[in-house]
Formats: sequence, structure tokens, C-alpha cells
Amino acid sequence: MRRFTPPHIFSVAILILACFISQPKVMAEVDVFKTGIVTSPAPTRNFSLQACFDKADQENKEIVSAKWNLAISQGAITSASAFPNPQFNLQTGFGPSFVELYTGQTQLVGATEQFLTAGKRTKRIALAKANYGVAELQLEALRFDVHNRVRRAYAELAAAEAYQALVESQRDVAFKLLSVAQRRFDAGKASKSEVLQAQLNMSQFDTQRNQAQGRLQQASAALSLIIGEKPNKIEVIDVDDNGIFKLSAETSEIVPSPHRALPHLAKLVTIAFDARPDLKVANEQVFASRKAVTLARTQRIPDLFVGSGYTFSTFAKTQPGALVAQPNWLGNGVQVTVTAENPVFYQYQGQVQQALGTLRQSERKLDFAKAGAATQVVTGFNEVSVARTNIFLYQKNLLPTASDVARLARRAYEVGQTDLATAIIAQQQYQQTLSSYFDSVVAYQNAWADLEKAVGLPLNPNQP
Repeated sequence: MRRFTPPHIFSVAILILACFISQPKVMAEVDVFKTGIVTSPAPTRNFSLQACFDKADQENKEIVSAKWNLAISQGAITSASAFPNPQFNLQTGFGPSFVELYTGQTQLVGATEQFLTAGKRTKRIALAKANYGVAELQLEALRFDVHNRVRRAYAELAAAEAYQALVESQRDVAFKLLSVAQRRFDAGKASKSEVLQAQLNMSQFDTQRNQAQGRLQQASAALSLIIGEKPNKIEVIDVDDNGIFKLSAETSEIVPSPHRALPHLAKLVTIAFDARPDLKVANEQVFASRKAVTLARTQRIPDLFVGSGYTFSTFAKTQPGALVAQPNWLGNGVQVTVTAENPVFYQYQGQVQQALGTLRQSERKLDFAKAGAATQVVTGFNEVSVARTNIFLYQKNLLPTASDVARLARRAYEVGQTDLATAIIAQQQYQQTLSSYFDSVVAYQNAWADLEKAVGLPLNPNQP
């Protein structure tokens, strides 16, 4: 018998240990490859739509940045309210011309103040406050737009959850069909090919499960971003409400039930003219432009610069060549100066023309915004109407019929009245009908979001 020396024993031990360590890793890779299923983490958080709105108000990057426009506009009001600072004047010197020469230099200490004429300060304040109003309305318009995008992202996440549930339920149906095929094969009433065909039918749902998981993860990341977070990991966020995808749902946090009547179109157009944030901004911009024109016209009236000062002399008590000694105080006195621009060559016509042009442009933008608002309301109303009609068709006719066809075909195959292909085709038709119904629900949610954006205010989903 061959004796193993210590080096041989050590080599064999290393080889055995390497096989023991590597084997599970290889098996794990094979198992993952065989399954081919993308797994998503379990939902870690749950959000209602209102909670998403509140979080976006506080943390959305666009809103946080836009809030600083209020501080900037407030600073402009402070600047417009300020009085001009006085200017200090001093004229003095040293040398013979200031102390010995009889006709020496006069010395002066005083101040000059600018006085605004024609109510310029008041008009500047009015313009600054109007611009602050524009900034406030722009912030509200941005908040409304962000809320609209939050609603869309939330609805997409609800749709992703519902689609995932749909795939799982249809996979369960395919599994039941596979069980029937297996029982028929065991009883000698079906061939092995039918079992394989049923297995293939069920396996096809694996790719759909992967797509559903990917859609769920992407929708979670999109909602996380719009509410102000920075997605840095793969996660799934759960939503409180996806009831609109259920056939019997009457209330929903996202959108009203399709069975509820829509408001009148003429009423929605009237509301839009008063409520749309962009129209409010355009109106306020016209108001601010008028204030700018008024301020520009006051530039033609010059401001006054009023100065006053005390003059004094530092002459010596006796001056060379003087017959009589002069006391220092004879060179002292008080002076007042008034200075004003003389608008002879230029009377600020350019500033006035620019302000008038801006005003006319603001008025035309307001007219264009009103026309666009009316068009968007009509378009959004039509999209909602079409989507509601399609949902009614699916709920009342298409879905019940497709469900009955699939159920009867499966039962007929179970008792041997039809073949497996017929049952599979009926099941696929039902699944395709359900998927189309989900697409119609998503279209309805998006159309409702478009209508809300066109009207300019949230439309209460639970309001009849």
C-alpha cells in the first residue's frame, strides 16, 4: 500500500476542499438560470395619494428651488422701499493757499440728498409687489403641475400593481389547466403532448411576470423621484388605492368612478378661466407690466439733488499785504445747492417704449393662454368621455363574455368535449381582454389627469 507523505495529504485536502466550496456556487448559478424569474423585493413602504402630495410639497426639488423666488422678490420690495442714502461732502486742504493767501481756497463740509419726484418710490414699490405676486402664482402653478405629475406616477404604480396581480391570477388559471391535462394523461384520455403544451402555456407567463416586476420597480422609482427622493436602490412602493382596476369599484382616491357623471363642459371652461394657475400668472404679469409702464413714464421728470454745507476758512489772522487784520470767522458761511438733470436731448423714450412693448406682449400671451385653456379643456373632456365609454364596454360586455368563454372551454376540455388548444386559446383571449381593459383604465386615469390640468384645479374624485 502506498503511503501518503505530508505534502500528498495536503494536496488531496486542498482538492477536496476546493470541490466542496465550488459545488454549491455552481448549483446556485444553474438554479437561477433554470428559473429565469426576476424577483423584486417586498414592498417596504406604503403611500396614499395625499401623502405623496404632502411629501412633494416639502421635498420636491423643483418646488424647493422655486420657493427661493419669493425671497428674491421680497428682497426687491425691500430695495424699492429704501430711501436714497445721503452723500457726504468734504473739501479741505493744506498749504499756503489755505492759510496765508488772502484769496485762498474756501473749505467745505456738507451733505447731498436725492429726492425722488413724481412718486417714483411708491411706483417702484408697486412694481416690486406686483412681481412678488407673479412669483407667488408661479410657485402655485408649479405645485399644481407637480401634483399632476405625482397623480400620474401614483396611477402608473397602481396600474403596475394591478397588472402584476393580473399576471399571477392568469398564471394560476394556466396551472389549473395543466393539472387537468395531467389528470387526463394519467387516466389515459390525453397524450403526453397535451401535458407539454399546457406546461408551455404556463411557462409563457414567466416572461410576463418579469415584465410586471420590471414595470413595478420602474414605477416605484419614478414616484420616488417626483416626491423629492433620490432613488438609490431597487425597491417596490405599495399604494393604498388601485380599486379603479376592480370591476366593482365605486370610489377611488386617484380618479372618480367611470359610472359617475361628468361635469358639464361649459362649466369646466368657465372654471378654467378663473382657476388655471398659468392664467393667473399671465393676468398678474399684465398687471406688473402696467406698473412698469407707469414707472418708466416718471423717469421723464428729473429727481432733485439738494445739498447743504458749512464753509469755513483757515486764514492766518494777518495776511501779507493786508492793511487790517481779518478774523477767521469772516470766511465762514452756510450754502445750499440744488441740482437736477435737464432732459433736453433724451426723455427716456426707450424705457417707455420697452415697457409698453412688454405690456402688449403680456396681453397677447394672456389671450393665447385663454384660447389654449379652452382647447385643452375640450380635448381633455373628450378623452375622458371616450375612455369612460371603453371601460363601460369592457365591464358590461367584453370581460364577462371572455370570462365565460374561458371558463366553459376549460370545463369542456376537462370533460373531454373539446381539445386543449381550444381551452388555451379561450384563456389567452380572456387574458388579452383583461390587458386591454387595464390599458383603458390607464388611459382613463391619464385623461382625467389631463382634464384636471386643463381646468386648473383638482376635481374631487368622490364628488358625484
